[in-house]
Amino acid sequence: MRFTVIGHAALFVETRGPTILVDPWLSGSAGWRSWWQYPPSAEPRPEWLAPDYLYLTHHHPDHFHYPSMRRIDRDTQVLIPRFGVRRMQEELRGLGFSRVRELGHAEVAALTPQVRVASYQYGFDDTLFAIADGEDVLIDANDCKIRGRAMAQVRREFGAPRFLLKSHSFAQAYPVCYEAEDPADLELIDRDTYLNDAVGAVRELEPEFVVPFGSMVAFLHPESLHVNRHLVGPSEVVDAVARLGDAIRTRVIPMAPGDSWDAREGFERSSRDWYGDRERQLRELSQEVRPRIEAAMALEAERSLPFGAFATYFRRFLDSVPWIVRRFLLPRPIVFRIGSPPEPCWILDFRRRRVTRAPRPPDGTASTIEISEGLLADAIAKEIVHFVHGSMRLRVRVAAGGAQQDLAFWGLLAIWEIGYLPLRRVLGWRFLTVLWRRRREGLDLVRALLTSGSPLERLSSRFATPQRRA
Repeated sequence: MRFTVIGHAALFVETRGPTILVDPWLSGSAGWRSWWQYPPSAEPRPEWLAPDYLYLTHHHPDHFHYPSMRRIDRDTQVLIPRFGVRRMQEELRGLGFSRVRELGHAEVAALTPQVRVASYQYGFDDTLFAIADGEDVLIDANDCKIRGRAMAQVRREFGAPRFLLKSHSFAQAYPVCYEAEDPADLELIDRDTYLNDAVGAVRELEPEFVVPFGSMVAFLHPESLHVNRHLVGPSEVVDAVARLGDAIRTRVIPMAPGDSWDAREGFERSSRDWYGDRERQLRELSQEVRPRIEAAMALEAERSLPFGAFATYFRRFLDSVPWIVRRFLLPRPIVFRIGSPPEPCWILDFRRRRVTRAPRPPDGTASTIEISEGLLADAIAKEIVHFVHGSMRLRVRVAAGGAQQDLAFWGLLAIWEIGYLPLRRVLGWRFLTVLWRRRREGLDLVRALLTSGSPLERLSSRFATPQRRA
């Protein structure tokens, strides 16, 4: 086996049989010109654009990157997770990929007699990807917070892997784009949350090497520049794993874009230090991409969002959410501050299933979201409003006690836009078979619901995994 880190979460694996490309964000930006690769990746090599297989871990644009996908040979065999809905498959067909194979949860596929792969799904739209080439096993856990019985499945099938690739930093707006009346509302997660998640995966899998991965990014849009100071760097993963002591013999190996490992030759890594003077390098990169950001901002400024379009979209959302969920998990209004005077506050009232506007937020509002009108118009047109949360291009003001409901709102919005709501869409054989294959995850979820936290806390954890102190 040989693998090359392309950048962020993109990976190119050369086995003794086929080549496998994973999560190809190959160039440009994501998240409405907010996300940029850091360290920056080089121009894609020809073999990256024509792999034998391509695997997508999940829907997010820093993994399923449309501009990059348009550069890839349409004859490539695409492997995707078999979720309860067909959204990813439909998007790939729309991009011109006809050879698409879904992998069921924990289904091991033999690409050749020596090369096996498997997809392990977790949550509504995330996966861990395993590749075994003879004695070498690589686990790309990426953003996936798989744990418990589901992670034990991975260990039983593939053993302790040689490599674990794992994310370690912020990929959502909470809490770095939030302010709150009660500071406790900003304490559901912090930097340790991401480090503890990475360390937890190390503990369960006990790999020979762990590569900090899926977090090689900088935020260069004027609305998201402030996020850079919160990012968790690879050196912090090194320190966190070192604190485990001799109980774990895993070595942390930071790798930059272009770095590789070969079963015969070992590691080939750049000597450049991308993090010792990161602020200066980010300033230089920001100046380099500034013309593209400004051009996008100019186009965005010309785009308006009529209240009627906003109301129609979110009424569809409200109608899709079961009554009991709206009543008990979303009892307080959510407000978008988006319009112009005299009624700049556009209000989602879940209990009454209404979308209205007013001069100011109503009493009892859970949170007020400030966002560019042009950005929201584009997100509504593409039905990807939940991606706005990850773009970091918003500001959220949370009233006392409102953080969990705000995160529950974003989580439910994601579930709806992916296609899980209304429930009649998924109450069929496909969804039931997916649930059965993932029953171990379900058992862990039931146990968690019965032992700790409210249903609202569990749903909000879709966007914010609660802290676990190491």
